[in-house]
Amino acid sequence: AERARLGKSATGAGTLELAEPFDRAWRRVGLALDRVGFTVEDRDRTKGYYFVRYVDPQQDNAKQDGLLSKLAFWRSNDKPAQTAQYRVVVREQNADATRVEVMNKDGVPESSATSNRILSLLYDQLK
Repeated sequence: AERARLGKSATGAGTLELAEPFDRAWRRVGLALDRVGFTVEDRDRTKGYYFVRYVDPQQDNAKQDGLLSKLAFWRSNDKPAQTAQYRVVVREQNADATRVEVMNKDGVPESSATSNRILSLLYDQLK
């Protein structure tokens, strides 16, 4: 039987279904986040949240276009998008099933390419 399966939620956002209880899934997702190179900035086990920062290597490469763009900090007061904060949510479905979803920092389910990449990386670690 598969221990992990990628799927889609009703909203079209990606999900990762784990055939294991919450306690085990919570621990394994935390380890997987470390191995994949996420920066876990905070966690809330009671809610099942990992607050992570993810540098998307593909976005990062696209941004490397010379010194001038690096100096053009006045264009934006915002943090660069390539280190966006995400909320990785680990939710108990039942006694032997847990669902992992990626949300943006405001708790809205993400269906971006980056969130799908995050789930794929976790899937590779957890399957």
